[in-house]
Amino acid sequence: MNIKQTVFEGYNGCYELTIGNQKMVVASGFGPRILYYGTEKTGNIMYVENKPVKKVKGFRNYGGHRFWLSPETKFTSKADNNPCQAVIKDGCLTVTATDRDLHLEKSLVISEKNSRFHVDHVLMNTGKMVYSAGLWGLSCVRADSGTIFFPWASPGKWQLCKIIYWQKWSKQKTNIKSRQYVQTPDLFLVKPNGRVGKVGGAGYEGFIGIAQKNYTFIKKYNYIYSGNYPDDNCAVEIYTCKSFYELETLSPIYLLNPGLPMTHTEEWVLSEKAADPENGDEIRSLL
Repeated sequence: MNIKQTVFEGYNGCYELTIGNQKMVVASGFGPRILYYGTEKTGNIMYVENKPVKKVKGFRNYGGHRFWLSPETKFTSKADNNPCQAVIKDGCLTVTATDRDLHLEKSLVISEKNSRFHVDHVLMNTGKMVYSAGLWGLSCVRADSGTIFFPWASPGKWQLCKIIYWQKWSKQKTNIKSRQYVQTPDLFLVKPNGRVGKVGGAGYEGFIGIAQKNYTFIKKYNYIYSGNYPDDNCAVEIYTCKSFYELETLSPIYLLNPGLPMTHTEEWVLSEKAADPENGDEIRSLL
């Protein structure tokens, strides 16, 4: 994996990482955030706000991929506008944000394994008391139609399928009767139509992705069967709106002892072909 400093869309303090024909750009002037991911053929599959401002007050959705904590509260959903520390060591890039109020350090550690990007979300409790939270990786992708997918059946011969949907939260609502939600015997599909909505599930097999006209993007993670996941046992969640879609993975809720880091890892898979989400075997062949 090659790493070099760069300026991206007017944002200083960025790092460009390349593996073969795949490129990733990580911001350290705020965040940490992954602002670019793709190939020359796919272009940037991430949604990014392209207008940097000198002073940012409160939360701003820069887009890209971010590291959040769950459950979402006024304490855990704080703005990530402050500069981060970036370190290149042993072929990896580590970008760390420090929250001095909550005594937490959040790091994105980017490495290469099997010619793929591995994104580690590392949370460290730097305080003197224990802290409880789930680690949450949110990828904000462009709203270019496409189909989002994840496995929703439990393993074994007795297969149970369950979807959680956010009927009402903040000032938003989900219409579960919307045609964008499609139940199939294998994968649960979301075919965004511009409506706001949020759904989630256990995602027992450990992947979530989106198939577009010219690419298929999948995030793999390790589902922990004994874990207590947030939001009524959701390890994957999907948010849709007119501007972008969010593909989200979560860790179980951990009890964080001081000085003991916890990690949630995503393996990013990108194919320059459009897979058919109606064919679960085709999707799994990319894993």
